Formats: sequence, C-alpha cells, structure tokens
Amino acid sequence: MASTKNTARTLKVGEIEKNPILALGTTAKDIEKYGRVAMAYGNVAPAIVGQNGKTYRILAGQARLEACVHSGIREMPVIVAEISSEAEQMKLALLLSTVREDGCPLSEGAFIDTLITQHGVTRRELMGLLKKSKSWISKRQSLALRLTEEVKGMIKDGLICARTAEEIAKMPEDLQVIFAGKVIQDGLSKTNVGHLVSLYTQEKNDSAIKEAILDTPLTVLDAYPTGSTTRRKGKRGISERIAGNAGFIIRLASETKGLIATADTKSLTVVGSHLSEMRLALTDLKTVLDRISDRVSPGKHEGGGVT
Repeated sequence: MASTKNTARTLKVGEIEKNPILALGTTAKDIEKYGRVAMAYGNVAPAIVGQNGKTYRILAGQARLEACVHSGIREMPVIVAEISSEAEQMKLALLLSTVREDGCPLSEGAFIDTLITQHGVTRRELMGLLKKSKSWISKRQSLALRLTEEVKGMIKDGLICARTAEEIAKMPEDLQVIFAGKVIQDGLSKTNVGHLVSLYTQEKNDSAIKEAILDTPLTVLDAYPTGSTTRRKGKRGISERIAGNAGFIIRLASETKGLIATADTKSLTVVGSHLSEMRLALTDLKTVLDRISDRVSPGKHEGGGVT
C-alpha cells in the first residue's frame, strides 16, 4: 500500500536521481521550455520524487530536473513521496505519467513492462490503477517489448503516433524501419497500417504480396481495400514530406554511425559500397537543392507568387 506521508522540501539537484524510463519521453524541447521558465521565474513547479533511504528518484518532472542541470541551477523544490517499495514508486510514476506532462507512450509502455515482468504486478491491477482496458495495457507494453529503437525514435520525433506504432510492432523487427519509412512517406493512417500488417502476417498470403506491402503499400491498399472511406490521412504538403524524410535519413545516419563504431571488418566491407552510393546520392541531392535555392528567392514560389 502506498504511503500518504508526502512532504514538501528543497533538494540539491545532485541529490536527485534521473529516471531512465521517464527519459524515454523527455525531449530537448521540453528541457528548453522548463529552462526558460526556471531562468525567468525560478523553480515555480515542484517535481515529485520517491524516497528510499537517502536516495531520491524523480517520479514526475524529469524535464525540470534536466533543465536545472543544464542551466546550472543547484536546488529545486520537490514533493517527496516516502515510498520505500520500488514497485510502488513505479506505479506512482506510471499513474502520474497519464495525467501530467511527463506522459509518453514509450515511457508508459516501459513502466508497464517493468512492473509486470520484474515486480509481479498483474495486468488486472494496472487496469484498476490506470482505468484502462486490458487491450490498452497490452498494446502499450508491446511498444517496450517488440518495437525497435529506430521506430521508438520516430515516435519521439513525432513522425509516427503511438497507435500506429502499436501496429508496426507486430511486424518482424528487421522490417519495422523499412515499413515505418513507407508509412511516413505515404502518410498512411493507423487503420491502413493495421490492415497492411494484418495482410503481411497472414500465412496464406504469398511473398509477392508481402514484398508489395514493403515496397508499394498504396497499391496493396487499392487491391485489398480496408472498407474504410478514408484510405489515408490528408496528404501532407511537399515541404512536410521533405522535412519528414530528411529527419528520417538523419536518424538512420546517426544509428548507422553507432553501429559502424562496433562493427567488425567483414560487416564494414559489406556496407562500404552502399555507404559510398548513399554519399553520392546525397551530394547530388544537395546540388539540386542549391540550384533551386539560387533560382527561388525567399518568401516566393518558383512561379513568382508570394507565400
């Protein structure tokens, strides 16, 4: 049973442990936002921490803590929930994440999975705690269990919503990034993504259909309609599509850099030619963009109209 002995106090920033699960949903934008507030008005909103002996761990307010660290602020107000059980602390953090700004599908899924697999908390107990259905609990957990780190990054970057990612998590891990890229490129809705995933995972469907789902998903939706009146979301503008694809390429390049740092010589030989081709393609793309920039003045379309 959770303790109700909560006290308000001021702690040194260095005394508070960051929460790695809440960090999944903490963005640079959140940290910058709280940094501006703290610099202008001080720490006006207390964080919530759990206490275990002399240890304090953040349960709500991860972005505020990060902002203090980055801004050089040494103290912050907190509400201390004197809960010694780690499981109870995690349940409190999970419950707070559903009603406070720290809420994020990724961190919710990680909390749920950790509570179930490491602390023996039942799904029924979580259903009562969160007032959510069993299906909701399972789908959130799937984000932690089955989704690749690359696709998690797409959620964090706002390229894919959590409900769509729950469907992508049903795909084989080695195909999730490829499929997610097509989802972003074609602006597919959650309903259409779920339909495509269902077609892919049906054993009766042959390899040709599965390859088409990964290569040209829109043609598959035409051939196997969902019955929904909306085939996809409103088509994104060209600038949004370019920005989304550019962000996708940047993220993959960052992930590739990390993999290369730990790869063996054989692996590097295999990917070397592909990286050379990618470099040439990006160089060519930059040349095209430079030519367009020289031809189109800021604030005007190519036809001369003001934006």
